[in-house]
Amino acid sequence: MIHYKFERVLLVAPNIFSVQILNSNKQIKHITSADRVFPSIYEMAPNLIVFDYDYLSVDMEKILRRIRSNSYYNKIMICCFKSSPNRKIDSFLKVLGVNHVIYKEELHNPTKAAINHVKSIFDSTLTDLLVNASS
Repeated sequence: MIHYKFERVLLVAPNIFSVQILNSNKQIKHITSADRVFPSIYEMAPNLIVFDYDYLSVDMEKILRRIRSNSYYNKIMICCFKSSPNRKIDSFLKVLGVNHVIYKEELHNPTKAAINHVKSIFDSTLTDLLVNASS
């Protein structure tokens, strides 16, 4: 399995994360508004964007289509955090360009396969952040 190391990560989610965790990590930029996604991408040129689907479900299709249609943005890896699986929505997200979908239950009741899946995508600092956020 390939292990990715991301230098810059953009996290688009509500304000539920500990400010202390985000301030101590210079690799991660947290935004809470869909309007700030593209200015933030332009500012920091992230290698990875993590979207909270439950928070952005209304704007998700528009954002993903814009990212994948622009040659400046389309090399960015995209992960989506969801509370529960839904085959129809998950396959639609894959078609729109989401590389990985991570479910809340994978972080609450992790199996060995789920842990390996998440760790293959993220380095340990981001994995720890997601586990803390899902609690």
